[in-house]
Amino acid sequence: PPPPPPPDETGGSLYLATLTPQNGAATGGSGSATLTLTKDQTSAVLRYSYAGLTGPLTSQHIHASDGTILFDVDTAKPQADGSRVWQIKAAGTFDKAEILAALRGGECYLNLHTALYPAGEIKGFFRPSSGSQTFTPPPAPPPLPGGTPTAEDAARFLLQATYGPRPGEILQQKGFARWLDEQFALPVTSHLAYYEQLAGAGEEPATGLVRESFFDQAVNGPDQLRQRVAFALSELVVVSDRDADVRNNPVSLASYLDLLTQHAFGNFRELLEAVTLSPTMGVYLDMAGSSRTIPDLGLNPNENYAREILQLFSIGLYALHPDGTLRLDTDNQPIPTYDQEVVKALSRAFTGWTLGGQDQRDPRRFFRPERNFRVPMEPWAAFHDTGEKLLLDGAVLPAGQSAQADLEQAHDVIFQHPNVGPFFCRFLIQRLVTSNPSPAYVYRCGQAFENNGAGVRGDLKAVLRAVLLDYEARAAEVAARPDAGHLREPMVRLVGLLRAVDAEPRNGRWR
Repeated sequence: PPPPPPPDETGGSLYLATLTPQNGAATGGSGSATLTLTKDQTSAVLRYSYAGLTGPLTSQHIHASDGTILFDVDTAKPQADGSRVWQIKAAGTFDKAEILAALRGGECYLNLHTALYPAGEIKGFFRPSSGSQTFTPPPAPPPLPGGTPTAEDAARFLLQATYGPRPGEILQQKGFARWLDEQFALPVTSHLAYYEQLAGAGEEPATGLVRESFFDQAVNGPDQLRQRVAFALSELVVVSDRDADVRNNPVSLASYLDLLTQHAFGNFRELLEAVTLSPTMGVYLDMAGSSRTIPDLGLNPNENYAREILQLFSIGLYALHPDGTLRLDTDNQPIPTYDQEVVKALSRAFTGWTLGGQDQRDPRRFFRPERNFRVPMEPWAAFHDTGEKLLLDGAVLPAGQSAQADLEQAHDVIFQHPNVGPFFCRFLIQRLVTSNPSPAYVYRCGQAFENNGAGVRGDLKAVLRAVLLDYEARAAEVAARPDAGHLREPMVRLVGLLRAVDAEPRNGRWR
């Protein structure tokens, strides 16, 4: 029999889940899901999509956090649009009220099972979300009080803009705007130079030497804003020495940290392209050696970096209003920013690059390059896909272009996407100021990203001024709220403690 008509989703509550590898599964699989709980809370409508799994689905469930199956998705027949209806009722030891409480608390997850991963290949927890079909710019915030900042506000500013104040550090008379200008003007110190000095003096080459440089600059560096922003960026455009290619080549980590410090006060467009062409990122997310399709060799473009630059580094999964809230369609559903076809097209645009300094007369060096992490990746025309490519929102890269032209134009398309400002600004606010920025706060910082006052988009200095000098960052009444501030990362807390007690390393080195 045909499935019953879908429930009325009008006025329902929206939940989102991002599906990622479960329990360290070695898979390139990913996906996303939405769940709309009806207004009467009797049922929920599930929609989801996925790509890159190791094989066909064998089962799919919504679980409670303890693993209890609350909804066996396979038992519900797909609706005409592919959605599934979950009739919410008691399951296992959970009664209906407990299920609803778990859902509201973000404790229910969807996972997809395959033959290779019978316990689940990808999963994602549903988180409460909100959005609207229309957008109205928020009103301006109240004015901040003038005059000299209080000691409390000066301390709070330094906790946001640095790893933490040093004993006796004076900021009140200088003022925040002047302090920012001075920080922007300080020169960059190189992690790679520090590493090479130690390695050249006979130290065993290891990423521990790079960590030593990191601590030295984080604790002692006068350019505290640059150091703090570079660390925040490292949590956005992520690499890790848990990857063997990075761990076995410590220069790669030092060079990558230098890249982040060099671009911390630059333009987001330039930062994004520098990250893409970083050999460290190239080996970490597999763009290095990604080739056009060559059937005789069994080669296809690698999609890993193309997917991550969209999902994690720049625009996210769903369309946003300028204040970072979700933009919903006429069915009150989130609007995907891209689909698998865009990922495939972007991966083709990124083909033909490998580590720099290779002998291009030897094609084997494209796939097995000398490990040169000191220079950006370089293009090889023979391995670049020159076909036409359809990217975000209908943007077309014409056929016959070089690897360099395709890469630059692809970055232009991503950079101009309306999501980039609110997506990046919300991230930066959460790392520096508060985990719960209001949409109005995100909007104001996003406007600085859109235009620095001189018609320039993506100026990170303008964004940092907006983030750190905003009403929600500086107002004492906001700071007093229970939802203000954020839980600092363990590294930030540790370095802040070392600075607070004026710590010095044993024998002069932060081993």
